[in-house]
Amino acid sequence: MFNKILIIYKENQTKKHLATVDKVKAILKNADMVKITDLKEQHFKDKDLIITIGGDGTFIKAASFITSQYILGINSEPEFSEGALTSINESEIDFLNALLKDNFKVKEIQRIQVLKNNLSLKQLALNEVYIGTLYQFDTSRYKIKLDNHEEEHRSSGVLIATPSGSGAWYKSAGGEPFQDKRNIIRFLVREPFFGRLFKPKLIQGEITADQSLFLESRRLDNALLAIDSNITYPLKFGDKIEVKLSDQPLNVVIFK
Repeated sequence: MFNKILIIYKENQTKKHLATVDKVKAILKNADMVKITDLKEQHFKDKDLIITIGGDGTFIKAASFITSQYILGINSEPEFSEGALTSINESEIDFLNALLKDNFKVKEIQRIQVLKNNLSLKQLALNEVYIGTLYQFDTSRYKIKLDNHEEEHRSSGVLIATPSGSGAWYKSAGGEPFQDKRNIIRFLVREPFFGRLFKPKLIQGEITADQSLFLESRRLDNALLAIDSNITYPLKFGDKIEVKLSDQPLNVVIFK
């Protein structure tokens, strides 16, 4: 099924990681290889399958370039990396032989689409979108709207998470993981301020496939939007953001 394979590997010099890279090379002799630090959009041209060797960070960065290609993550050092997104670890490299025989399954992972001032951003979020400030000690100022309910907030920012990403930052911020859900994303306002002027009610909720969450930046400086803690966009006062469930899930190769 896969004719053109790209292997993306973390620049890590530990013996276990290097041995994993060598094992993958030996099985997939005709694959192209590139270090994660050298990764460019052109590397993905005409590729059928992307394989990452590293941890979740390597997987997420590679996934930000992917539209319809398939991806397989290998956790080269499970003692250091959670590997929540990777399909196999360094002790399971032999599964790649099954890959060559088209003996595998595909799992779809939902992603988030973001529009800034009505223009769709190129990257889709695999874990979460953060809308807030450059400096965490600054106050995020924005308007937020879901359906017909609109409020103005002061908070530490807003997180919008996918099911697969809900066990990461979203959970640490107090959100309830929802990995078993489909066709939804959820948002969480971090540390909302309550006072005489601000009595927010729209501080957490669910966004279904036919809904969007809308935000408008009300800060004069240092406001930003971050995708998977990897790609950031500055926000000016009045910039409008729309966040919704993407119709392009990530196709992840699995064996179990």
